[in-house]
Amino acid sequence: MRTLRILTRLNIGGPAINVTLADAGLRARGYDTLLVHGRLEPGEASAVPMAERHGIPTLPLPTLVRPLSPRHDLATWRTLVRLLDQRRPHIVHTHTSKAGALGRLAARWHNRRVPPEQRCQVVHTFDGNVFEGYFGTPASRLIVATERWLARWTDAIVTVAPRQRDDLVNRYRIAPAERVVVVPHGLDLTTFSGIPVFDAGARSALGLPLDAVIAVFAGRLVPIKDVSTLIEAFARTRAACPAAHLVVAGDGPLRPELEAHADRLGLRTAITWLGWYRDVARLYATADLVVLSSRNEGTPLALIEGMAAGRPAVATAVGGVADVVSDGVTGLVVAPGDPGALASAMSRLMTDTGARHAMGAAARADIARRYSAERLADDLDRLYRSMLERRVAE
Repeated sequence: MRTLRILTRLNIGGPAINVTLADAGLRARGYDTLLVHGRLEPGEASAVPMAERHGIPTLPLPTLVRPLSPRHDLATWRTLVRLLDQRRPHIVHTHTSKAGALGRLAARWHNRRVPPEQRCQVVHTFDGNVFEGYFGTPASRLIVATERWLARWTDAIVTVAPRQRDDLVNRYRIAPAERVVVVPHGLDLTTFSGIPVFDAGARSALGLPLDAVIAVFAGRLVPIKDVSTLIEAFARTRAACPAAHLVVAGDGPLRPELEAHADRLGLRTAITWLGWYRDVARLYATADLVVLSSRNEGTPLALIEGMAAGRPAVATAVGGVADVVSDGVTGLVVAPGDPGALASAMSRLMTDTGARHAMGAAARADIARRYSAERLADDLDRLYRSMLERRVAE
């Protein structure tokens, strides 16, 4: 079975990890895959080396860019149409908004020009959504209307969490329920399964204090992640737990502003700014807990990775977070944009060693059961085959 997967940017982050592991699993099951990706934005780190390590064939399209650009978008659409005509995939699977729009329009054009038995089945994954928190109200309404229009030519829409499916079907009415399926993210969890509760070697390697209680944030330093609220919350946490230390693993346009904000709050020696850090197992081995302060999320892979390492999570109740973190069992979930609530949750886990260890152990077991890469590939294999069988039956 030939698949063509299209992603706007193959940058370090959840969608790139997910598509890489998905294609790796499908290739192990006999699929012929190709991953098409666009151009990175300034300050982003490439996930192409990760795809190469997994033996995933990739094709960069320099004209596929995130911002709206009629000249680049038209060139990308034409390239995708030619690629579809040449490759004749059975499945076209798009991810993220720009790739989702151009990829589905190209598939629509391709399918109108070939015999019915040669038409591809079209799948789009909402790894998150940009319906709120990213743009103003008029733009958000336009995006919703566009997604409804594109859904008319999409054979299956994938969400990564049950709450996200409910939003797409009932809140935004993107597509009818029978065409929207849940396929949770999958990860290579073997990397995290053997990480001990405390790893002095990992801390020493990163120059972190051995006697600190460490919270790790991993992600892009962009507005939607609301790291400024995390910094304010951490300043309050230090008052309750003077041994608290924050590690920020990631980069982005807001980094200078966030570092200055932390300095003004007297946190210069209490926060370690790592930038992009590829050894995620070592990163989470330094942690006592993982934290997320986002205003919007799909399924946050950084939380899944940290929890797979046996670290409890403190996270905001947005998107698919509540599907990942069981409040009071595998971590604590608080309202977004509330530094007081975030500080209270962080302080509780930093000062209560017993609760922290119990939630961390529960998190490791729960993630191992629900988020393996094998399960991800099996789910997609079943979805693709059922779609092709249904087409033949029709």
